[in-house]
Amino acid sequence: MSTTRVFRAVLTAVLPTVILALVVVLTGVGAFTGTARADSPRSRTTTASAGAFTPASAAHRAVAPSQPAPEPSDVVQTYFRVLNDRDFVAAWAIGGRQHIAGRTYDAFVASFNTVSKFDVTIESVDGNKVAVKLDAAQTDRTHRHYAGTYTVADGVIVAADIHPE
Repeated sequence: MSTTRVFRAVLTAVLPTVILALVVVLTGVGAFTGTARADSPRSRTTTASAGAFTPASAAHRAVAPSQPAPEPSDVVQTYFRVLNDRDFVAAWAIGGRQHIAGRTYDAFVASFNTVSKFDVTIESVDGNKVAVKLDAAQTDRTHRHYAGTYTVADGVIVAADIHPE
């Protein structure tokens, strides 16, 4: 058998596996970057910033059940930080698909077309329920205000009860 045939046979057998592994690695890295952490248990206004929880740690809960779930307020902060970063894949994974039932990913992304930035104030945390006030800065420089609660389970937002103020 010639070297060319051997090379083709090996390439044909190995290439799909290499491509799949590369896609998995790049998707994991690109889709789940960033962190956020609440800086105090008291009420505060913030744009989510650096800390211990990452969307990847929520994704790993199924693999490592002994890993403690992130604090519910950290999950909510991370959700708004990734939205502000326009990382809709991570936002969808953290809770977009759960609390916007019946909507597609594209509809989820489109729902943020007029929002330039969210400022979230954590009002209180009661178990897995996080009470928030939201200031949604619009692209036309106006602001819309919302209030309500997010329910978090195992590092993911599973329900939302948010209404205009």
